[in-house]
Amino acid sequence: MKALQRLKELHERFGYFTLALLVFIASFLLLPTSKMVNNVYYVLLALPALFVLLRTLGRVVEPSPILHVCGLLGAWYLLIGALSAEPQFFKHLLYVALFVLLVSQLVDPRLFRTSTFSRSLFWGLLIYILGSAIIYWTTGRYALGQRVLWLPGRMTGPIYTSMWLACCFALALPTWLTQRRWLELSAAALLALFCMAYVLQSRSGLLGMVAIAALLAGWLLLRRARYLLLLLGVVVLSLAVLTLFIAREIPEVARLFIRADAGRLQLWRILVGEWVDCGLWLGCGMQHVSEATILRSRPIQHPHNIFLALGLYSGLVSLLIFLALVALVLRRAWLRSDPWGLYLLVALIVLNFDGSKLVGNPDELWLLVLMPMALIANQRRDTT
Repeated sequence: MKALQRLKELHERFGYFTLALLVFIASFLLLPTSKMVNNVYYVLLALPALFVLLRTLGRVVEPSPILHVCGLLGAWYLLIGALSAEPQFFKHLLYVALFVLLVSQLVDPRLFRTSTFSRSLFWGLLIYILGSAIIYWTTGRYALGQRVLWLPGRMTGPIYTSMWLACCFALALPTWLTQRRWLELSAAALLALFCMAYVLQSRSGLLGMVAIAALLAGWLLLRRARYLLLLLGVVVLSLAVLTLFIAREIPEVARLFIRADAGRLQLWRILVGEWVDCGLWLGCGMQHVSEATILRSRPIQHPHNIFLALGLYSGLVSLLIFLALVALVLRRAWLRSDPWGLYLLVALIVLNFDGSKLVGNPDELWLLVLMPMALIANQRRDTT
């Protein structure tokens, strides 16, 4: 009853679409299949948003430079789709456009900028990972030290899960620092590193944590906080020494380094060559599938880089528009001290190593890229 009362209070204070977006985020952890998450999006978000936009004839939309660039990118995708895609692509493009519009125009962003939300999101995801691992270890589905390849929810793969964990850590970091929650910050960092290095055994999330440390060091330099910077240096050095020791003593962690680049450099060289052969400006089209192989005849499934994916499938024009959009969004986040800017920046850094197409059914990239962009662009009930 208390939970229902709390949901009712959230609905009254922040509105329907804010609550529906919360349910959509939670569905990635609570629902086991893509189809179920898709249905949550269609029923709770897409159809109601489409109804509101049609009923108001779009009057609820507040134009902004970010929204204009989003529209330009959407128009370019329409052109590329007309030249190369199947009809289903336009349905997916509509889904993405509706999601960006409803999050940037119909959701109340204040809830998502609260310390309660950021901390709850991080700890909720961490509990999901650790809880699943403990259950798997006790039931024998995975041996202790074996890489957990499949988590029970829609957020199932170790790579994207570790990426999201790093992004959620980045989102909560400003709260931990400003409120001086040093014990919680230390516990969060250690548990996140344990999940990434031992449970998920994913270097993408670890790279995200390194990026966060580097960005934090840069921020401290800008503030000339010498003592805090020195403390950060000591912590990073200690973690580096600890990592080397663990990599030497624990085989599961050592394998992270043994895997090297997992063929990504070879893969990128091949796909860049195919992109140039297809045409730099238009790319190879949305249906392009590489016939090349890597690492002893393994097929190339996707580009493993969000920026290369943009160029390969939809050309240099889409990549340049997307980079302009990123610059506008990050600038707005910086000027307004929006923690979602750090979340997005970390996501874009880690997606250099495992990103694919932006246009599709609801997936991890919606949480890592589209949602933070739209929340930062949201001007509804804006507060500074």
